Amino acid sequence: MRRISLLLIAGALLAAPAAAETFDRTVKANARTAIGGFFGYEVETCYPSNIPDAKVRHAPANGQIAIVPHEQVLGADSRCPGRKVRGLAYIYTPKKGFKGLDEVAIDIPWSSTDTGVDTLWTYTYRIRVE
Repeated sequence: MRRISLLLIAGALLAAPAAAETFDRTVKANARTAIGGFFGYEVETCYPSNIPDAKVRHAPANGQIAIVPHEQVLGADSRCPGRKVRGLAYIYTPKKGFKGLDEVAIDIPWSSTDTGVDTLWTYTYRIRVE
């Protein structure tokens, strides 16, 4: 019975793959700062893609995080120069007077195909407030 339970748990974990990345950011105290984000477009065709529903997994202890819509024109160094793309920006605001280290984690469900299983990407930002 225990073996069946372990196989079911392993199967559930494999059905929804996950990935994680950690980034270090330095921001100024008492200021709103974009610490990350992404754009939704197909790299090969430059067509817009869906913007996934990003969620805060772990809120910062010493500030606030906002996930806001963002538009930008891609630069000459991209495969789609001059193309306006949509996405999300992650805006961090430290508590007034706070200086030190903070951390936030954001989950992004993403599917590389229309019928594929979502992969859950977790982006962790270690933030140094100076």
